[in-house]
Amino acid sequence: MAPPRQLGARIRWLFLIFILFNVGTAVPRTLTGDLAPLPWQLAAVAAALGLGWWWLRGYRTGTFPVWAAPIEGVALGVIGYGSHNWLITLGLLFSAVSFRGLYGTWRHALVMTVSLFAASVAAIALTEPAQLGVFLQQTAGVPPLALFTAAVAESTRRQEQAAARERVFARLGSTLVTTSDAEAIGRHATDAAQELLGGLAGGWAAITRNTPEGQTVSTVAGPVPAALLAGDISSVRVTLTLRSDKQLYGTLMAGGDVPIPADVMPSLEALAAQTVLGLRNAEHAADLRHQAFHDSLTGLANRLLLRDHLEQAVARARRGSPVALLLIDLDGFKAVNDTYGHATGDQLLVAVAQRLRDGIRGADTAARLGGDEFAVLLDGMDSPDDAVLVAGRLLASLQEPLTVSGVELAPRGSVGVAVWRDHADADALMHDADTAMYAAKSAGRSRVSVAA
Repeated sequence: MAPPRQLGARIRWLFLIFILFNVGTAVPRTLTGDLAPLPWQLAAVAAALGLGWWWLRGYRTGTFPVWAAPIEGVALGVIGYGSHNWLITLGLLFSAVSFRGLYGTWRHALVMTVSLFAASVAAIALTEPAQLGVFLQQTAGVPPLALFTAAVAESTRRQEQAAARERVFARLGSTLVTTSDAEAIGRHATDAAQELLGGLAGGWAAITRNTPEGQTVSTVAGPVPAALLAGDISSVRVTLTLRSDKQLYGTLMAGGDVPIPADVMPSLEALAAQTVLGLRNAEHAADLRHQAFHDSLTGLANRLLLRDHLEQAVARARRGSPVALLLIDLDGFKAVNDTYGHATGDQLLVAVAQRLRDGIRGADTAARLGGDEFAVLLDGMDSPDDAVLVAGRLLASLQEPLTVSGVELAPRGSVGVAVWRDHADADALMHDADTAMYAAKSAGRSRVSVAA
C-alpha cells in the first residue's frame, strides 16, 4: 500500500486529470453548438478556461479559499447557459464536486456543493427546462459524493500530517540529542517548520535568535520574502515566541503566499516548544564548556585553555609567527588577604584580570593560573621585541592605584617574559617564562625580566 503522502497526491492528481478533461471537452462542444447566442458561447468558453486555470492553481498551491466556491458556481452556470447543453453541465458538476471535495473542510464542501449545484440547476432551468427533471435525477448523488470526497480528503490529509509530524519530530529530536550547537538547532528547526507547512505555496520559516552577546542571528528555510530580511514583518502569518520561564531565546516566524491552515498550528507550537528545549540544552552545554575552560572568579582562561592555545601558538611559531609568553605574579597579595580579608583579595584579582583583558588584542589570551598568578600569551606579534613593550605596558596598568571595598590599594607585580626561540615545546617556553618571573622577584619585584 502506498504511503499516505503518496496516496493523497495520487488521488488529487487523478481527479485533476478528470476535471481538466471535462473542461477541455466543454470548450469545443460549446463553440460547435448553435443554441446559445455567440456572446454567451464566448463567455462560457472563457468561464471554462478560467475554471481550468483556477483549479490547476489550487492543485499546485494545495488550497482553495471558501469564498471562491460561489464564484465557481456562477462560472459553472455561465458554462451551462452558454452551451445550452445539460450533459456538459452535468459532467463539469460531477468533476468539480469530486475534485474540490478533496480540499478544505466540511464547511468548504457544503458551501461548494450548494453553490455549484444551485448554479447548475439555474442554468438548466433557463436553457432546457424540459431536461430539469432528468438533470435532478442524474445529480441526486452529488451531495453524497461531495461529502464522501471531503471525508476521504480529510482522512488522507490527517494521515499525511501525522506521518509528516512523526518524521519531523523524530529527526529534530535526534538532532537535539546529538548537538549542542544553537545555530545548528536553529537550522534544523526552520527546516522542520517548512516541512510542517506541507508544501504550502511560497511557504517559508525563519528563526530570529538572541545570543548571550546581544547579537541577533537568523536562520531561514524556504523563499523568505526580501522585505522580511529588510525588517518588514508584514508578510509574517505566524509568530511564536521561543521562551523558557523568563529566558527569551528568540522568535519562530512562518508565512506563505496563502494563509497557514489552522490544523498546522498545533504542530508549529509543538515544534517551538521542542526548539526551546534544544536551545536551553545548548545554552547549558555552552555554560559547562565555559566553566571547564575558564576561571570561575575572573572569567579569564584557565590553565587548560591556556595550554591548548599555547600549543597551537607554538605550532605556528615553528612556521615563523612570533610568539611570547608572559607570567605575572602579584607582589604582596598575601598581605592584602591577611589585612583586608579574602573578599577584598578576590575583588583585587577581578580588577587585575580586567586590566589584563583591556591591555591585550583579541588574538591574545589572558589566563589565571591560580592564586595570584596570571599569564598572557602574545600570538602573532609583528616583532619579538613587542613582547617587552606589551609587558611594560601591562605592568604599568596593573600598578595603577584602585579602590576596592572602600580600601585604596596599590597593586604590584613581577613579570617574566619568554619569547619563542626554537624551544623544544610549550613546556620549555613555560619554564623560561617562569624562570624570568622569579628573576624579576629576586631583582627587587615590580619589574619585567626577559628570559635569556
